[in-house]
Amino acid sequence: MQGCSDTPSTPDEYLAQGDDLLASGQVADAVAAYRMAMHQDTLNPQVYARLARAYGAQHKKAAADRYLRRAMNITYDSGLRALEAGADSAAVIAFEQTLDIFPRHPLALNQLAEIFQARNQREKALRYLEKAAEANPNFDDTFIKLGQLYAVQNQPDKAKAAFNKAIALNINAFRAYLGLGQVLMDEREWAAAVKQFETALLIDSLSPSAHTGLAKAQSNLRAQSAQR
Repeated sequence: MQGCSDTPSTPDEYLAQGDDLLASGQVADAVAAYRMAMHQDTLNPQVYARLARAYGAQHKKAAADRYLRRAMNITYDSGLRALEAGADSAAVIAFEQTLDIFPRHPLALNQLAEIFQARNQREKALRYLEKAAEANPNFDDTFIKLGQLYAVQNQPDKAKAAFNKAIALNINAFRAYLGLGQVLMDEREWAAAVKQFETALLIDSLSPSAHTGLAKAQSNLRAQSAQR
């Protein structure tokens, strides 16, 4: 009868059993325990995360990747639904759970950065954006957001580097030209700012921000030339 009491009956108990088996090197038995948990709770991200780990231990990369994606999708989608409902705190929890499963999830990192920036917690926002840039260095929008935040934090060199990286990734990164033009104006580099706003207008000829920036930069450039 004592053995019966040790038989798992809930998803959490099967997960615990699987963890013990995996730790002792009984990988196939661990997979079986995790799959029992999955049959009882198909929406538990931890079940899929554990299966991904177990299949990874068996060097079954395709299966490990498949279950890891399932785990991440559950928590990330939960975060998106929370955002749509206006529940930012619940969204933060869900996106952080996503990072617990996969620390380099670039979309979850970006979402957290946006939430904390909206809360005016710029240091946290900057930390998540920098991690997002490391996780996916080919996404120009992340570098645009980084540049904007560096500019607000009075770090012009980092801002220019981020905007230039965005442009290198996407030559039509309109907001990067605007941001770069503004930083250059703040540094009183009028001629360089003019070039950035002119390039922005080649992408969007009707942009009020680009027209306003260009007019201001040209006005200051003329005033500077007149003083020479």
